[in-house]
Amino acid sequence: MKSPLQLLAVSTLVALSCSFGGCAGYRLGDVKPSSYVGINTLFIPPFKNDTLEPRLSSLVTNAVLKEIQADGTYQVGNRSNADAILVGVIKDVKKSQLRANRQDTLQSQELILYLYVDFHLEDPQTGAIIGGTMPADSDKSGKTEGSEVILARQGRVVGQTIQFVDPNFQVTERNSLAVAAQDLATKLVGQLANGW
Repeated sequence: MKSPLQLLAVSTLVALSCSFGGCAGYRLGDVKPSSYVGINTLFIPPFKNDTLEPRLSSLVTNAVLKEIQADGTYQVGNRSNADAILVGVIKDVKKSQLRANRQDTLQSQELILYLYVDFHLEDPQTGAIIGGTMPADSDKSGKTEGSEVILARQGRVVGQTIQFVDPNFQVTERNSLAVAAQDLATKLVGQLANGW
């Protein structure tokens, strides 16, 4: 049987080898972008829908809420206790042909569906954008085209999926929108939580 002193010495050696070895680069907890360090709770109102696709706002908002809760970097709260508000606008839904019918090239068999969302974080008290972009050098009007410093990853996210064309087009389109919304939510939360 080993004495308690021997067990203490072995456990100390294991702990030291882990800290000086391969375990030294890992960090517990979240790794938010630096401009989001003080933000722990987000309020997520329904995303605004600028498309003609019905019920897309609830589909995208629910996908983002589920992904934020699954990620765990931020808590979801109401407007009164939130550190920031996640504002999202669904800008466009685009489709393009991925594969055509062999006999008729104008008849699609597969489509690729893109879902575009613009997003940013706002301060709940002032409404000012948190992080965002700032002009690097501006002229007297205060705006310059293309010269801006990105403080945090916000802007546009694109979700995509493949849609198969079958006789029940509405069902496959709705299912494809749900898959594209989930892909978009994963990318959006990745930008908020990890900065990429």
